[in-house]
Amino acid sequence: MRILKLTFLLLLIISCKENKQEPKPELKTESEESNSIAEEELMKAKMDSIYKLYKKGEVEKYDWDLAFQKAEDYQKVSESYSDKTKVPNGFLEFSKKFISDTNFQKTHIDFDNLIAVVGACEETYVLTEDNWVFDDWNFIEEIRIDKEWENTFSYSDNKFYFEYTLKEVGTLKMLGFEKINGQWNLTLYIENDC
Repeated sequence: MRILKLTFLLLLIISCKENKQEPKPELKTESEESNSIAEEELMKAKMDSIYKLYKKGEVEKYDWDLAFQKAEDYQKVSESYSDKTKVPNGFLEFSKKFISDTNFQKTHIDFDNLIAVVGACEETYVLTEDNWVFDDWNFIEEIRIDKEWENTFSYSDNKFYFEYTLKEVGTLKMLGFEKINGQWNLTLYIENDC
């Protein structure tokens, strides 16, 4: 028992002594590199856990025509815009709360009428209330057209549609919102995550 106590005390002294030494500049770079690697591993673990949740909704076959038909209906509500300053203030305020508050987001998804699907290469996941993962992606901020992206929106008084297209790849994400009982609700979520 005494040897165990002495070993513990020796380890404590060594660790305290190491903490007092100033890190050398080259160690900082390695430390920053370690932090970067750790952050990447954390993001991968987070994505893996998201896909584990999605797995609950994994399907062998999915009627993609159903999803794309709903997206097409949303597209028809107006011409497409790429100037985010044209987003009405009421919807802008809603979107800020939607991406920042987990509970608000979940209560503003019409799960009864939601068509939500994630195509992840060889797998397809249908999202429901049981496997929905909070999405804090600022979809308004990404509206733009440039050399790589063509991210647009269409809207009317009771519908909002967003489409995010990487020009050399194709459409990666589509979001559709409907005003139901005077409040905006997500009713379309299509993501090509491959």
